[in-house]
Amino acid sequence: MGKHAIIVIKNKENEYLQYFDDKWNSYLFLNCKMENKDDVKSIINEVRKCFAVSDESIKCSFVGEKTHKKFSEKDKIEKEYTHYFYIVDLLEPIEKFSKNEFESLDRQYKWFAYDELLQDERIQKVNNDIVRYIKEFNI
Repeated sequence: MGKHAIIVIKNKENEYLQYFDDKWNSYLFLNCKMENKDDVKSIINEVRKCFAVSDESIKCSFVGEKTHKKFSEKDKIEKEYTHYFYIVDLLEPIEKFSKNEFESLDRQYKWFAYDELLQDERIQKVNNDIVRYIKEFNI
């Protein structure tokens, strides 16, 4: 079973930060593998790697978890996943976050309002479960 953190970063406009994933050919929430829900260091490492911010500027808050089956684009089979949901606040201001789209360390990022996540066909095809859980957890 795959265990992953779903890293939810929101801006002042209540939009969600997404990165473009080539394997999934879609925008996704930041995420990383974890051993268990207390493995916050994995989240801090992922965020630091993506945005070159200090560990002290990353605040993680656990929201909830979901275990479910989902088709793996990488392995082309259905797998069971446990997703741990975290809200991540960045205490260190980053200028590029104010732009709608930006690139950092070879990744493309974009802000999406919740309705835009619902309207994007590709996001709905490959990640509608995660988008639904965001609403369910009231994130």
